Amino acid sequence: MSRLIASLLFIALSVTLVGRGGAQSPPQPWTPDARSNVDSLIGWPSGQRVVNERRWEDQFITSPSAAQALAIDTQLSSVPHRAGSPADYKTAVFFRDRLKADGFDARFEEFEVTFTGPVDQRLELVSPTALPLDLLEGQPGNHSDWEKLAGPAFEENSGDGDFTGPIFYLNTGSEEDWKTFDASGVTMPPGSIVVYHGGGFGRDPHSGQRVWDQLMKHKVAGVIQYYDPRDDGVYHGDVWPKGNWKNPYMTERVGGPSPGVGSMRPPGDPTLPGEAPLPGKHHLAWTDAVPVPIAEMDVTQNVARQLLASLSGPTVPDGWHDGFEMVEHVGDGHATAHMVVKMERKVVKIWNVIGTYRGATKPDETVIVGSHRDAMAFGAIDPGSGSTVLLQVADGFKKLFDAGWRPDRTISINSWDGHELGLWGSISEAYKEGPALRAHTVQYINTDQLTNGPPFRASMSPELWAFGREIAAYVKGIDGRPLLAGDNARRQMFGAPGGGSDHVTFIYWLGVPGSSVGYYGHFGAHHSAEDNIDGLRTYDPGLLQAISMAQYTGVQAMRAAGAEHMTLRLTDVAMQLLNDVETAKKAPQYAGIDFAPLQTRLLAYRTAALAFDANLLAAERTGNVAVLDNLSAKAMRARDVFWMPDGLSYNKYWHTIDRYQATFPEVNFASYETQDRDAKVKTALGRLTDAVDRAIEDIR
Repeated sequence: MSRLIASLLFIALSVTLVGRGGAQSPPQPWTPDARSNVDSLIGWPSGQRVVNERRWEDQFITSPSAAQALAIDTQLSSVPHRAGSPADYKTAVFFRDRLKADGFDARFEEFEVTFTGPVDQRLELVSPTALPLDLLEGQPGNHSDWEKLAGPAFEENSGDGDFTGPIFYLNTGSEEDWKTFDASGVTMPPGSIVVYHGGGFGRDPHSGQRVWDQLMKHKVAGVIQYYDPRDDGVYHGDVWPKGNWKNPYMTERVGGPSPGVGSMRPPGDPTLPGEAPLPGKHHLAWTDAVPVPIAEMDVTQNVARQLLASLSGPTVPDGWHDGFEMVEHVGDGHATAHMVVKMERKVVKIWNVIGTYRGATKPDETVIVGSHRDAMAFGAIDPGSGSTVLLQVADGFKKLFDAGWRPDRTISINSWDGHELGLWGSISEAYKEGPALRAHTVQYINTDQLTNGPPFRASMSPELWAFGREIAAYVKGIDGRPLLAGDNARRQMFGAPGGGSDHVTFIYWLGVPGSSVGYYGHFGAHHSAEDNIDGLRTYDPGLLQAISMAQYTGVQAMRAAGAEHMTLRLTDVAMQLLNDVETAKKAPQYAGIDFAPLQTRLLAYRTAALAFDANLLAAERTGNVAVLDNLSAKAMRARDVFWMPDGLSYNKYWHTIDRYQATFPEVNFASYETQDRDAKVKTALGRLTDAVDRAIEDIR
């Protein structure tokens, strides 16, 4: 996952799971007998088919194993395999051939995108003391083979540079930090190097552009980013390799700053904006599409500490001191460093692997299970754990196929490439096949990065929560209890989707119900050299999480593929929207905005949804297929009211007005406007309220 959108996922999920307001929905109670209703499932009419399904599921969950998971992940994650590389192609061939052996019709979907990567990176202090700095992860002088093979961390958007310049510390590098710096009276000469740690982004969609403007205004030549140990390090718990948090010798490989407002751009490869990057198409030059004249670099906490220790001048303002135990200074121009960054930029081929098993009775309806395959380095967890789950599911299904099981709907197992370049594999597919994918895909199941360590969390479209809870009452976690046993009112395990992975393409572009379910504890090894096969012992001892997530994912796909109609419930949708309103009332960007009319209509929607879901349950329990078909069609129409065919007001490629990674995206965007703000907010709220009214009408 990319760091920024992964952070947005975390924030959005945290708001959902922790900050719930007065309209809170209590978690479903867990009982020891998770199979008390053996002939009833959400979306299925009661009867013998349900009993048979339960028996097939009992067979499937015996298939995933630790040995199988380790063998698959070792094959995929033993060498660095960035998108478009020869090593990446080898993983694509392995994935395709494994799916074919499991009975799937597997093929490549090829695209051509622009790849950027480091050719040369060096950093050395020049004054007050000459000191070369070790950019490899791991303890200097004692690097592991993994760390040597991974090479230094990098920022994908970096420009080229070879220069010596003065060093200054800018806290998080936010717009407010720049204002504080300018007010301090310190002069930053052109050609300077700015050092900052993460955490400076916010909800304002224009903040990134304004920060970039500050870099240009101050004629900054180099940017160096690190991770504050207060955010990711010893202040939180045991560090790598004993625990999940960063040690002083770890960093990440990320995108890096660039100009423009990302939320307004066409998603995908910026050298072919708004198009499917089909082979043979002409690309813009990278330096024209992403004009970044600044050299950018990610460094370990150890390197950052040495840089900051060299600074003199004023001590840092209140709130700027990070987790290093030393007096810190902003800089005064006396400390200098020599910085070298040389990047390659070239068009490469990427390979999505598409594996399909045709449904027996509803072949035109498809359940897609997908994860990306390319990695920033080795990627044993991100994305290896998700790819391993995909192939464990395929292996388990092969055993069921051989025993006579056939899914009603088509099941497609897809391995996306180019994800770490910016979700380009799945987004390229949406450009090429968007209308068909929207018309035929009934559920998307994402499996990226599933074994970070406890707790188990389900980031899932709210209309699928009841469906997801039912699976969690059956599948066991690493403690031997059903996963749902860990649900509680203080920290509910089911939350609305944020960003961070390829589910974004399906949920927010195509409007398909989807999920990203896994063990989502803190992942300090994200995009680091330590996310390797040996690292699995830290994050998933015994590979028990890998087994549990393969079981959950496989059962989810089986039930979605065999249900009479999609497994939807609408009460949780209304409840989530009400919770979102309560949260919005407290957010500073919404000051002065009246959410009362929207809240009134959502209360009416909740009442209607409660009655509607009761009728759905009754139709399932009585086995009334005709009634279930009628109600399911209404439920699909009701969930689709939040999908805008012409896209969001500021970006036509994203279509969901209730949520795009964060809640109420159009309202959020309008709240930061400086011209006609009130009118734009009113329009955005009006679109939301009208959609809620249509949903109420659809289910009455």
